[in-house]
Amino acid sequence: MALLILAAALVAATARAHGQARAGRSDKSLSELAQDVVRAMADYQKVLERSLPAYEAALAEAARALEECRELYRAGQLDAADVQEAERAWLVARKKLADHREAMAEAASILFTASVHERLWRLTPLAKNRYEDAHGFVRFNGQAPWSPRNLPTITTAFQNQFGRDLPVSAQGQTALHTRLGLDHRKAVDVAIHPDSTEGRWLIEYLRAAGIPFLGVRDTVPGSSTGPHIHIGSPSMRSLPR
Repeated sequence: MALLILAAALVAATARAHGQARAGRSDKSLSELAQDVVRAMADYQKVLERSLPAYEAALAEAARALEECRELYRAGQLDAADVQEAERAWLVARKKLADHREAMAEAASILFTASVHERLWRLTPLAKNRYEDAHGFVRFNGQAPWSPRNLPTITTAFQNQFGRDLPVSAQGQTALHTRLGLDHRKAVDVAIHPDSTEGRWLIEYLRAAGIPFLGVRDTVPGSSTGPHIHIGSPSMRSLPR
């Protein structure tokens, strides 16, 4: 868990360094900082993956012990207090496994975010109203006013076009973005592949409306997070202090 906190701090450092770079005060390149995060999270994920079977085995063993205690209790060979103790041990093992899986999911999200930002920081900023399709990204620097409050208009248009809800995965600032020190307050993430029928429709809709966006095509090795469309300017800035 300490490495997870360190990795989050490194991502936050890249965001702070982004602001410093604009003022010419960055001692380490943004790409190098983000690469540090990617390496740290990749190593951490390997540690988590290797230790997962131990947590799963501990829960299975606690379940077997609990069932044995219940059978002995029903046979009159064990006290109720012993069964209760076995139940507590099973609950503890279950929580440890759940916490471990949650750490794995969070590590995957941090790895994905760091990997995307590492590549973005190596790209040339887009001019106003410029559209680009390259480097695994589809991006558009639209200048129309945008905030998550405008999302219902897009949601309605999407529902009318496809007959289902827009698959929003993150609306505004989330706990993950806050932990990473990234300003996502004016952004919305949609779990749609940019090259899918729905993704192409959404991209054309956003371009016609002048709304900035970033479409991420590929997955990141070791990350469960996949392609999506980020509506709003990329979350490159750190949160204001």
